[in-house]
Amino acid sequence: THIFDPFAGWGERGEAAKRHGLRYTGFDISSKAIKNAAEVYGVCNVLADSLTAELPEFDGLFTCPPYWNLEKYESGDGLDRIKSWSGFLFQYAEILKRCYNRATVGATLCIMVGEWRSKGIYYDLEFETRAIFKRLGATIIDQIVVSRKKVSKIKIMLPQCKRLGYSVRVHEVLLVFKKTQQERSKSVKAIRNR
Repeated sequence: THIFDPFAGWGERGEAAKRHGLRYTGFDISSKAIKNAAEVYGVCNVLADSLTAELPEFDGLFTCPPYWNLEKYESGDGLDRIKSWSGFLFQYAEILKRCYNRATVGATLCIMVGEWRSKGIYYDLEFETRAIFKRLGATIIDQIVVSRKKVSKIKIMLPQCKRLGYSVRVHEVLLVFKKTQQERSKSVKAIRNR
């Protein structure tokens, strides 16, 4: 099994893949994250932009994308620097499309996503990710709610509800998709053109 991670980050996912004896290739645009992955986890990620670099063929995807501009990374041209939500979604979709095109038929694609509010606007990255994969022709096969041991829901939610006036999500969701057909989008276009 070859796992690809287009947003490799600090090295945790690479270390998990290595621990389970899986071949892993991680791309990231942050030299600081690449260095951390090597020094802390012994993972040799590649300094590369998943939007433009040649992607490897793989049969498993395991990633957690940047949540637009919630965090700023050292590289000045990443998804976190895009000015608008729509611009972020466009480039995010392009990266997922490039990944999907390199996935083998039968590949499993796992992506950790969350949702958040900022200045009264709700950003539904989970919904958007589902929509992107649906357009690509992927089949969703599972959804796992991820809640961290060290995060107390009540201690976080109640003060934020009181301060902000609305609830906040304190978990993420691991969406699991399957690439069931080589190029469903082409077959759909062919049917429409008849």
